[in-house]
Amino acid sequence: MYTFKKVCVTNRHLTDRPLYEQIKVVFAISKPDIVILREKDLSEDEYRELAYKVKLLCDLYSVRLIVNKYYKVARELGTTVQLSINDYESNVRSLNGLSVWVSVHSLQEAISAEESSANAILAGHIYETDCKKGLPGRGIDFLTSIIEQVDVPVYAIGGIDEFNIEEVSSAGASGACQMSFYMKL
Repeated sequence: MYTFKKVCVTNRHLTDRPLYEQIKVVFAISKPDIVILREKDLSEDEYRELAYKVKLLCDLYSVRLIVNKYYKVARELGTTVQLSINDYESNVRSLNGLSVWVSVHSLQEAISAEESSANAILAGHIYETDCKKGLPGRGIDFLTSIIEQVDVPVYAIGGIDEFNIEEVSSAGASGACQMSFYMKL
């Protein structure tokens, strides 16, 4: 059965609360199916410490945790890692046995990631977003073209809010990744 997944992407710089507290608020108000812990500016050791705490919280609420960037931490935690297409291609041999989600910005990148055994695709950015200020979104047609060409789950990311999430779902995406929505609850 197909179930559209809600994905919380973290960014502690967007919330007034400590991130751990914000995640508790997110779980209490609008529990997502998945959390991508996307704290890019932390060192691997700082990230690892935070990831272990967040993993316990996710387990408590039955929410899947996905580690961003640090595939060694993902391996330690027994969870999925999410990588940019460049990081994925650079580290593909080190990822043996890991479930990997790959961020892509073109149809060719999506096809390449799938051919290299990516388990899921994050396609973006779909709509205009503050994370990519000044760059227009790639749109629903971009998302649909990827969904039609790959056989792995495709998650939409970028500028998704309560007004356009239904469009993403109707396009056939496996889920929607939202950052601001969750970090500002």
